[in-house]
Amino acid sequence: MPPVPSQPLPTDVDVFVFDVCDTLFYSNTTFDFLAFVLAQKKLGGRQLLLKSLTTRWSPGFVGLALWQKVLGGDPAKTAALRLLAGIPRAELYELGRRFVQEFLRTRKIVRTHAMLQELTQARTRVVLLSASLDPIIAAIAAELGGVEFVSSQLEYDAQQRCTGRLLRELGGDKPRALAEVLGPDAESPRLAVATDNFTDHGLVSQAACRYVVVHRPAAKQFWQSLNPEFIEAYTK
Repeated sequence: MPPVPSQPLPTDVDVFVFDVCDTLFYSNTTFDFLAFVLAQKKLGGRQLLLKSLTTRWSPGFVGLALWQKVLGGDPAKTAALRLLAGIPRAELYELGRRFVQEFLRTRKIVRTHAMLQELTQARTRVVLLSASLDPIIAAIAAELGGVEFVSSQLEYDAQQRCTGRLLRELGGDKPRALAEVLGPDAESPRLAVATDNFTDHGLVSQAACRYVVVHRPAAKQFWQSLNPEFIEAYTK
């Protein structure tokens, strides 16, 4: 039985929002999923390209880091997603299901999963908001059961094959995505948020109940003014 949170979860919130990467799992699920897909499909050349984009201090990694510093955006993610081009949507969704069961299953952050279990048992409305990809987040939501989600969305062509591009990038757009889930007629909900993302600062500031996952002690300083409950997910 997983441990329960140190403080009782609120019973008076309308919606409880969770980030996914490094909040529910010790994983950058986008890049881990890409590696998983390319390995399962035995696409050796694309695996080498992905490694060149993600290995620290490799020429590809350094070049994209400099690009990001000058022009912004997320060029590493943009370049890496090209490696999915041509793979059918149905196959990516099946690989997403396997990725959750075979890879993420051993990488759960126990504390946040205990919170999720308690919330689903209490029938609290839970929404996953993640900049990760639709085949992954859809599979996680299905595994959890009774959970809504909004994610970044891959683009598919008329034959339902991935183009290697995004139809929607959710990063930085979570408040709008949450409003879409709640609907135009929804009154302002009493909100709880659990995340580790610095870019979610605005969303956390709007929440009545705030939970911040930190992977190193120094990260607490960024959030201190919001007085959240910290979830320490330190790794050795």
